[in-house]
Amino acid sequence: MFDVAIVGAGPAGATAALQLARRGLKVALVEKETLPRYKTCGGAIVARGLALLPAEIETVFERRCDRAELHLLDADLHYGATCDAPLMAMTMRDRLDHVLATTAIAAGAELRSPCRVTGVRLENHHVRLDTDAGSVTAAFLIAADGATGVVARLAGWPDGRHLVPALEYEVRVDDRALARFASIPRFDVGTIPSGYAWVFPKSSHLSVGVLTTHRGSIDLRRYLEQYLGRMELLPQSVERHGFVIPIRPRAGPLVRGRVLLVGDAAGLADPVTAEGISLAARSGGLAANAIIAGGLDPARIRAAYQAALRPLLAELRVARMLARLLYDYPRVRTWMFRRVGQRLVEAITDVFLGTRTYRRSLAGLVPALALPASTRS
Repeated sequence: MFDVAIVGAGPAGATAALQLARRGLKVALVEKETLPRYKTCGGAIVARGLALLPAEIETVFERRCDRAELHLLDADLHYGATCDAPLMAMTMRDRLDHVLATTAIAAGAELRSPCRVTGVRLENHHVRLDTDAGSVTAAFLIAADGATGVVARLAGWPDGRHLVPALEYEVRVDDRALARFASIPRFDVGTIPSGYAWVFPKSSHLSVGVLTTHRGSIDLRRYLEQYLGRMELLPQSVERHGFVIPIRPRAGPLVRGRVLLVGDAAGLADPVTAEGISLAARSGGLAANAIIAGGLDPARIRAAYQAALRPLLAELRVARMLARLLYDYPRVRTWMFRRVGQRLVEAITDVFLGTRTYRRSLAGLVPALALPASTRS
């Protein structure tokens, strides 16, 4: 009998497990694969996420980047942002998730891996997980099993998330091409409908990808191949991986009875950037704090978690409005960037750093958009 069972050993689940174990709770961390296991992801941890994760993750950093670039390829506009501290760190998710889980285990969490959940039974005083490695019983359950996880559905949740498709190539290139992108991650808008492309530098290869918020069929591979050509990249070898990212939370509350949803399982990814690691760690920490503060009382935990999530959900609503402007209305996007492009990039950078919210950023930019061009700084 555990105090908390957590399904999924990614940033959301491992963060919750670490905080709960450090407070002396008996925690089962249930992971369907044997760790380390490959996880498709761009692997960029922005600064606001770095502040939420344990110091041990520094051992798996492949690049530290204090600068990033944004290009509007359809409007020939280019912007950059530079920070005194790392704006983001590049990792491979198999190594990142492994060190996060190892840190939680060292704090006292018990890892069940490989262990695939096949059923969820909600009882009055506990939750029972049916798995292919036997049952796991706990007073509370945290679902942290990602965008395609099954726990929320097995626990009776409707979905309501908007899952956007992405395609990533792990590309090995020659030394000259690797050096060209070695220190500056770049984001390119205007190369795929309703989305963006990216090049992230790793230690010995590049992560190159595209994603779109477009609803309906779209040939991601064709757009990614075109993007490789536009970046003048000639891959020596390619590993192709497709995945989905939730940019809208699940319908209804993210806690019911003794079950709490976090990370991608809850639909908590940034709609503007599709970045999910920092929000996974944040929601995992909020769930753990709610369980601790609630003293294992379901009603108190539910109230605490809902209150903690309220500012985050409000921020994501603002981010969805900005994302629609950026991706669904190219003419509006170009108009905005021609007027306040550098300020907008710096505002999004501050969101990455965790020093500003989208709400504050947009509130500051609206007056500038209304000014005549000659009076804007």
